[in-house]
Amino acid sequence: MKRLFATIALGLTFSVQAAPPTGAGAADQLRPYLQVKTVEGDEFRVRAFFSPSCSFSKQYLPFFLNLANTLPQDKQFAFTPVVNKADGLTYAFAFAAVQRFYPRYVNNFVEASLRGVQEMALSTRNWIGIERIGKAAGIPVPMGRLVEDNLPVLKEDVDRLIGLQGKLKITNTPSVSVAGTYIVTPEFTGGDTNQFSTLVNAVISMVTLHE
Repeated sequence: MKRLFATIALGLTFSVQAAPPTGAGAADQLRPYLQVKTVEGDEFRVRAFFSPSCSFSKQYLPFFLNLANTLPQDKQFAFTPVVNKADGLTYAFAFAAVQRFYPRYVNNFVEASLRGVQEMALSTRNWIGIERIGKAAGIPVPMGRLVEDNLPVLKEDVDRLIGLQGKLKITNTPSVSVAGTYIVTPEFTGGDTNQFSTLVNAVISMVTLHE
């Protein structure tokens, strides 16, 4: 059954699908975010986890791009793909290559990925689709060659992405991790874009106040 819960610290109210909490875990269940053990190295980073095949990731792209430009100066923004079978390891390697060697093109690559998969039916599981996405993003070299020439270091990068995904317990896209500790998804706001934006910014402010 639906219930409304108030988060006094954040001054927000959201609708979620849950039974009324009771007992010692009630306070935790009232929080409009998930909390994990802080991931070392991510204390000053805000990550937007996405999947090129996820329609909600595409829906929230404008918010993420705006968030990247409006974070406090001591915070870093990072797009991060969720590594999964549906999108394929080819996409994870391609993203890692862009992030490492052409970081200025990451936003372009994410947008081209979302549009390519969802508007043009491109596949991220083969290099034909990846090459077209890379060209649309303006990457100046062929994606396949870029990955092949740097395979050992990119394997380490992808392994780190998978490890990070596990430590932050990311299961849904899109998800936002704040300071390597707090995880927010649109589910907490019933898919309301404005409330999700408010919630993410409130969690960022909460973290900033406690630093």
